[in-house]
Amino acid sequence: MDIPIWKSDFLEPILAIALVTVGFSIYHFYSISEKVKQSFLQKFGEAKGNTRAIWSHRYVGAMTIGIIPAVIMILVLGKDISDYGVAFKNHDISLYWIFGLALIIIPMNFFNSKKAKNLAFYPNVREKEWTKPMVATNAFTWCAYLFGYELMFRGLLLFATVPLLGEWPAIILNAALYALVHVPKNLEETIGAVPLGIILCLVTLTTGTIWVAFFVHITLALSNFFFSLRHHPDMKVI
Repeated sequence: MDIPIWKSDFLEPILAIALVTVGFSIYHFYSISEKVKQSFLQKFGEAKGNTRAIWSHRYVGAMTIGIIPAVIMILVLGKDISDYGVAFKNHDISLYWIFGLALIIIPMNFFNSKKAKNLAFYPNVREKEWTKPMVATNAFTWCAYLFGYELMFRGLLLFATVPLLGEWPAIILNAALYALVHVPKNLEETIGAVPLGIILCLVTLTTGTIWVAFFVHITLALSNFFFSLRHHPDMKVI
């Protein structure tokens, strides 16, 4: 069997796949590290330590999954960040997508957030008393994390693989990897990541920008956070 011939067109998609693999792995093992958790517990106490640890997980994820890979790809390939969907354009269709999907997501999360299964896991931060600065910080860390997420999946990975694979193979690869990174959470989120991943890829290719996917993902995460906080019987905002 002959060694496969290398082509320069392979570099961009291979680099994107390699970076999402390495970046998510770093984030995952950081987030489950007992040493990291214990360092926060020792410094801030049990309740605050767990909260600070979760917030740090999101910041690390934003960097390792999205921001650092983006810098590497831009430096190695000599491309502009707009080549990966970080651009403001097609505003009308983008707003239609954002508001249209929000009309589905927000009511769905309102009713789903009341379920015991949801409240057993969300909000991820399990403090019983929330100050307004805590609510704002938790929301901001979600935004930072999801920006890194969308920058990688609907930005770097999608736009890097479409030229070589074609649109639908790139979308399916994207949705498959997106589902796999949800495996550590639970079966429901892993299954749900497949249709959501496909929709967000289609929206991104239609608009040419990651911002719709980012704002839709933010709507999904923050509405669940706010509703879960409101409905949780053991939590309150003071």
